Amino acid sequence: MKHCLATTAALVLAVTAGGLAAPAVASAGRPAAFAAAETAAPLTVPADSEIVSAGPTGMLTRSGTGTGTAYRWTRHADGQTTVLPGGTHWGSPGTDVVVSRDGAVFTLTDMGDPAAPPTVVDTSAFNTAATPYEFQRAVGRTLLMKKSVEGRADTVHLVSLEDGKVVDRKVAVPDGNQIRYHYAPRPGDLALLHVSPDYTVWTLSVVDPATGALTESHVTKPHVQIGGVTLTPKHVTWVEDPYSSVNRRLVVADRTTDERRTVPLSSPGDTTGTSFRSLGDWLVYANPGGGTALSPSPLHPLAVRSATTGETFPLLAHAGSVVPDGNGGLLALGGTLAHGEGLYRIAPDAATGRPAATLVRTSGLPTALTAVTETLPPAGTLDFDAAGGELAAGWKLSRFNATASLTLEHTASGRTATVAAPAPRAGVTDVDLTWNGLYEDGMPAYNGAYTWTMRAEPANGIGPAIERRGTFTLTRAPRPHDVDGNGSPDLLTRSANGYLTSSDLRQLRSLTSEGQPVPPYEPYHLSIGGGWQVYDRVTATGDIAGSGHGDLVARDGTGMLWFYAGKGTHTAPLAARTQVGGGWQIYDKLIGGSDLTGDGRADLLAADRSGVLWLYASTGDAKSPFAARKQVGGGWQQYNEITATGDLAGATGGDLVARDASGALWLYLGKGDGTFTTRTPVGGGWQQFRRILGVGDVDGDGRNDLVAGSATPALDSTSYSGLFLYRGTGSRTAPFAAKEYLAQVPLDEELH
Repeated sequence: MKHCLATTAALVLAVTAGGLAAPAVASAGRPAAFAAAETAAPLTVPADSEIVSAGPTGMLTRSGTGTGTAYRWTRHADGQTTVLPGGTHWGSPGTDVVVSRDGAVFTLTDMGDPAAPPTVVDTSAFNTAATPYEFQRAVGRTLLMKKSVEGRADTVHLVSLEDGKVVDRKVAVPDGNQIRYHYAPRPGDLALLHVSPDYTVWTLSVVDPATGALTESHVTKPHVQIGGVTLTPKHVTWVEDPYSSVNRRLVVADRTTDERRTVPLSSPGDTTGTSFRSLGDWLVYANPGGGTALSPSPLHPLAVRSATTGETFPLLAHAGSVVPDGNGGLLALGGTLAHGEGLYRIAPDAATGRPAATLVRTSGLPTALTAVTETLPPAGTLDFDAAGGELAAGWKLSRFNATASLTLEHTASGRTATVAAPAPRAGVTDVDLTWNGLYEDGMPAYNGAYTWTMRAEPANGIGPAIERRGTFTLTRAPRPHDVDGNGSPDLLTRSANGYLTSSDLRQLRSLTSEGQPVPPYEPYHLSIGGGWQVYDRVTATGDIAGSGHGDLVARDGTGMLWFYAGKGTHTAPLAARTQVGGGWQIYDKLIGGSDLTGDGRADLLAADRSGVLWLYASTGDAKSPFAARKQVGGGWQQYNEITATGDLAGATGGDLVARDASGALWLYLGKGDGTFTTRTPVGGGWQQFRRILGVGDVDGDGRNDLVAGSATPALDSTSYSGLFLYRGTGSRTAPFAAKEYLAQVPLDEELH
């Protein structure tokens, strides 16, 4: 069988009759020195690896899950990594021994000594169906096993090979006691928690692995879960109530006198999965997995605490696994903000005697969150039309467990939009922060100056956030029926007392179930001002004077036509009126909002009372906005509603729809010269609406749409009626999709 190599230089281990074949090393029976961090080869184990055990010459790691689990042996001296054969492997803490199993036969291979034959422990003579032995852990070259006998409490045994014979020693735990916990950090260390048959006495005992004798015992608090046992030369420590957030405490007991000190652990956080190790008289602890955690914790850092003085300080920003290294220290896979991810050795500092962390081998990855690549919002001017109606931004981050957002603020209005990245997912480091041009309440964004902040924060709280800031100016081409300069058509409503208000149609759509879902905001209504009751006609024309913004014309009771140039602002969207001229009382309809001549400027149509339709082509001059009128045709008196829609079906000019007295709607395709094709029917039933308006593109699909206000009250109101959207389809025969509800509008207000 062939096995994958962890590196090109890795050795392949083969299964032999004696177990694992150890890779060749310099000499046997000696602690191999660690390579200096500056010259060491990079760490070659996968990023999700954890250290199972370590000895003087190397370490055993495990990566993957389920059938994808793989074990590797990595040498300290040169970092060479070997993939072990398939199956489960166990380590013996503090040694180079790796344990494998085939049924009742256990093979112990010294990975540091290729000349040493493996130790084969065949337990089949006593490990039977009637008295099964279950492997618990390796203590040096001895197997700790649990023996089960029906109807009796389990017993624990130390099984080893001595002079070629398998020896089974029962640990001297009182008969009937149940084993609740076992801990063996080094070849000579073993501790057991056992409970009396009546559950009244809970005892933590230190066991001699060579004989099975109990060398010391410490009675713990009964009926209290304990964990985190460590053995130092002078103390034994454990955590009581590790699952509790109130009563959790660390107990430090003198190994000679059993004198105890209790340290409350109410603040550090959940110690349920905390890994505890000892280094001389120091307790070393951390919650594994801090590097990939999705929330901060005070137990992410690998910290040390003196069992003598209580002094505590951190050594690593996080640690995934920590084991004794066989040379009196500890090995940890983890990271620091200064040196990044890798293999660290925890050992007493030669000068101070205090624990210190030294990088042995780097994985080449940072511990701090970093941006591998980034797409920042543009500087200068952003043409939102050319950008496809999106602002593209995002990151490729160094790790997945991060939250990210882009916040934009319109300088003039203070309105903001925030794009938040999806919740972190393992393996996903590409973060999309593309903005769709909407504010928080679904309102399309205004043109103008913006500031932005793009920020990514480590979800585990380890290290600083990444932040970028900048500015840009947003621009769009003018749109029909857009008075506030945000590229979206507006509905103008005039109250009975002459107050004019603008409502954004794209926002109205986004606030309904028919459109893009957003949080339940109230629609925003822009107050334009009062005094508009002096006009009997108000028409939104689009940009007829070259200002780049939507304009209005209004006719007063004397027949004088007035022009309001659009300013495209969110506060005062219209300039002061200027006089166009008199005599407009001959018309009963003014129709605007569409380029009929193909010159890129919106034009105005007027229908006189005899049914003749006249074209007033725009000049682009605000002082004289219209050319002399041109007759389009007659017979238009049959229609009670005429609406300029812009291009609906791909013809060369802006189109018209007209409703006759029976409620039938007709489509006239513009030819681009101010005239129209023969009408085609759209459908009937349009008498239900008091007003039909061509407003441009509401849904942002590039096709012009229609809105219509109902002539009758809504079902749940006597003063409001429904406003509906007919989305353009681009088809000449069926130019509109089925109607969609947009909002309720007051029945006593005019729609423009």
